[in-house]
Amino acid sequence: MNLLIVEDDKATIQTYLDNIESFNKKSDVQITADVKENLADAKNSLISPDYDAAIIDLKLSSNSVDLEGLEIVDEIQNKLRFPMFIVSGSLGQIEQKESAFFKKRSRDGNFKEILTEITDIYKTGVTNILGRKGTIEEYLNSIFWNHMSNSMDLWINDTTRTPIEKENSLLRYTLLHMQEYIDEALEKYHPSEFYITKPIKKNIFTGDIVELEKSRYLILTPSCDIVLRKDGERSAQFILFCKIKGLVEVVKNYDKLTPETTTNNEDRKRIAGFFQNNNQRYHFIPKAESIEPGLVDFQDKFTIKNSEVNELLKADKIIRIATISQPFLKDIISRYSNYYSRQGSPDFESDELYNSIFISN
Repeated sequence: MNLLIVEDDKATIQTYLDNIESFNKKSDVQITADVKENLADAKNSLISPDYDAAIIDLKLSSNSVDLEGLEIVDEIQNKLRFPMFIVSGSLGQIEQKESAFFKKRSRDGNFKEILTEITDIYKTGVTNILGRKGTIEEYLNSIFWNHMSNSMDLWINDTTRTPIEKENSLLRYTLLHMQEYIDEALEKYHPSEFYITKPIKKNIFTGDIVELEKSRYLILTPSCDIVLRKDGERSAQFILFCKIKGLVEVVKNYDKLTPETTTNNEDRKRIAGFFQNNNQRYHFIPKAESIEPGLVDFQDKFTIKNSEVNELLKADKIIRIATISQPFLKDIISRYSNYYSRQGSPDFESDELYNSIFISN
């Protein structure tokens, strides 16, 4: 793991290096430190970086009251993709909230705990995916040279689209190819992949999970009807809400289940059936982050006028929690459609069928 350290105090630098050497002896991740002692060198190191994380001091000169390290923080956040740990005595001057990739730690803290936190992030592989030399970059290079280069004339010679429309079309083209590469290498999904949090689209859309009057609902109005047109209107006069019920409301003996419940237990088998969507009426949504698991009930649904939905959104009475990502949303829409299009098969008399096959006239 390549670690950038931006620090001007030589005693602190030596402490860091000693701790890293000691940490490497016991860790399955070996850390290589690249130390920059001033703002200019730190900035130069970010021109063509290959870092997996950074530890940054905010005050890089004892002769100045300026927090020069903030320039490095801004540079990384605006242009690069690796986590930062701010280790400084001036943390009170940073208003930005902490996240998984932005941490604030005091100088008198335990530095080995910081190294552990950094390596835990590194071991997820996130910088191998999104870093300057990561998997995404490999896919983009392949798309550019192996796919786009062979079809670029179609966009160059297109006289029906504006430059902006061509750019947006190429963006979608790139993402569709990217999805193909990802699907090729895909194994089992992680529950967090089910959701996009927070919703990216500016306006309420198909697949949004919302909260209304302390209950959760899934928006299932078709995307072609719910999309906001240039005139600010939608084709849909009504927005369709399907209720998301808690597992305890639907699954018998749900409250009796524990992590120790055996796979042979009938209650555990019952809930596994809901996980696998064996019941046509419901569709399971998993637990992820602050989103609780639940069951979309295709029967428990209602519509609200589009104009009323807009007013409820403005008044914060409808809260958009997340959006269900593709291809999960396609599966839900397909199951919802199948649920209401099922006709049922006319019944035959089983003995008569048996006789027609096995008993000659």
